[in-house]
Amino acid sequence: MVLLGVEGIVDPDGPRGSSLASWTPLWLFLGVLAVLLVVLFIRGRAPDRRGLDAALLRVPRALERRTGLPGWAAISVLFAVYGLAVAGYGFYTDVAWHVALGRDDDLFTAPHTAIFIGLVLISIAPMLGVLIASIERVETDLRFGGLRVPWSMLPLGALGAAALIGFPVDELWHRAYGIDVTMWSPPHLIMILAASFTGLASWLVLAETGVGPGDGSTASHRRWSRGLHVVAGALTLQGLSSVQGEFSYGVPQWQQLFHPVLICIAAGLALTLIRIVHGPGWSLGIAVALFAFGATGTDGPIETRAGAIYLGSAALVEIAALVAGTRDRLRFALVSGVLVATGGLAVEWWWNQGAHQPWTSALFPDALLVGLLAAVAAAVVGAAVAGVVSAESPVRRVPAGAVAVALVALFLALAIPSPRRTGEVTADVRFAWVDEQHAHVTVALDPPDAAEGARWFTAGSWQWGGRQIVHLQPVDGVAGEYTTDEPLLLAGRAKSLVRLHRGAEMMAVAVRLPADEEYGLPAVPAQDRRARFVSEQRYLQREASPEMGWLAMVVLGLIVVLSSAWIGSVALAGAKISGRRRSVVESADELEDAQRR
Repeated sequence: MVLLGVEGIVDPDGPRGSSLASWTPLWLFLGVLAVLLVVLFIRGRAPDRRGLDAALLRVPRALERRTGLPGWAAISVLFAVYGLAVAGYGFYTDVAWHVALGRDDDLFTAPHTAIFIGLVLISIAPMLGVLIASIERVETDLRFGGLRVPWSMLPLGALGAAALIGFPVDELWHRAYGIDVTMWSPPHLIMILAASFTGLASWLVLAETGVGPGDGSTASHRRWSRGLHVVAGALTLQGLSSVQGEFSYGVPQWQQLFHPVLICIAAGLALTLIRIVHGPGWSLGIAVALFAFGATGTDGPIETRAGAIYLGSAALVEIAALVAGTRDRLRFALVSGVLVATGGLAVEWWWNQGAHQPWTSALFPDALLVGLLAAVAAAVVGAAVAGVVSAESPVRRVPAGAVAVALVALFLALAIPSPRRTGEVTADVRFAWVDEQHAHVTVALDPPDAAEGARWFTAGSWQWGGRQIVHLQPVDGVAGEYTTDEPLLLAGRAKSLVRLHRGAEMMAVAVRLPADEEYGLPAVPAQDRRARFVSEQRYLQREASPEMGWLAMVVLGLIVVLSSAWIGSVALAGAKISGRRRSVVESADELEDAQRR
């Protein structure tokens, strides 16, 4: 059971009384950034420039002297990574807000403002990169008048644009369809995915500079180059993990099969990429660091738990490199993907025995089969990206046909768990009150075997200022009858359901729901009754309008357009960056041959 502070109704003053509404963390984020920029400005003299150019170059020049990276790259990475940190804080806090407190009445709450400012910083990053590259007259193939555009600014710019577009689209969505609390609504996915791939986009910026991990003319520069590549790798893995928050917060609204599939995608792509770029031991080291940093914790009144630990997968990717080598990128990717989806997934199965919705044998063989498809495909994509990010010469490629097949396989792996159906199940719900606010809930199912082989069968209470999850245990000697293992909070603002998930079926019975005058929704009292299981979306997104009109089609189309734009920009930038590196290598070889002759 997960139960935080249930001695009554937490946060009686509503959202304003919760730590989730605090502005202090955002002010600290902005204060640190302001101090950093002031210090860099003071130290970043540009004696070869005058006027506005000199002022604009002070921060990039200071970063260049410190890190050894070109100023245009250093400033864009700084703003992208810092913006990702601010947006990430706001995003996770906002998810906790909706789970613990329900909807927010104002657009610019503290979490929303943090998300917006973080996304603005991400969108500013490529603008600054282009501006500084233009002032410095950096040699670039892509030019528009006086603007000089490094290739890596294209995917970073596409992400920044998508992130900013997602914020107003989300507000329009809520106005049209209600305040849904699912993490995976279409507008949320636009913003989540835009931010999630910022680490990988920053890695492309580092790749275009030609500065590999540990490269540099001084010991300090070598430490900085290694550190920045490590940060890019860690953010790539963490970014791919962000969508697992649907399960980390304990109120998932999509099939549990998504959980292992998303883990296999993140591990297959990021760990394969990290191992190729950084060499032996680094994928495991980064996985250990991320586990130590955020395996468990609390977000305000909500206990969170990492959806994956990646330790088994990282160790097995290291073994794959020892056994298969990394020179043949496709072979290494295939071996890594298979190991991630078998041994790596077994470790995740062990870890998720303690999840809010524990993994059971009901997930298999689906998790193994779809996870294998996802892990192998993701590893192939990761190996392909490594051909761009890695500083190795010559550039080692994954065949284009293999990458195309892998991308199709990834979309298929994500489509398989998508359906959410409703079965023919009825329940008799009874209450045994412990006090005025808490009761044990007993559920008698018809048919009696309806919960056998279920992926989860739980009762929950949320939006009372916290979240509670209790599991339903069989009543001895009574077929089809189950009771909660702890009393459930059933008072005040608390919304409570019994949830049954079996295969692709996700359904619920209302236990107790407060009246919602704003949306004209009646109360469902906590009284003994017989009820039919219905689609749980009816209750988990109670305020949402069932009518999905033109805006839904526009937003879904926008997701396709933005995703295509980013994938296309990554492919273009990657081809140009690796092509330039090949040209440099070939020129060096020709010069060496000429000198020998």
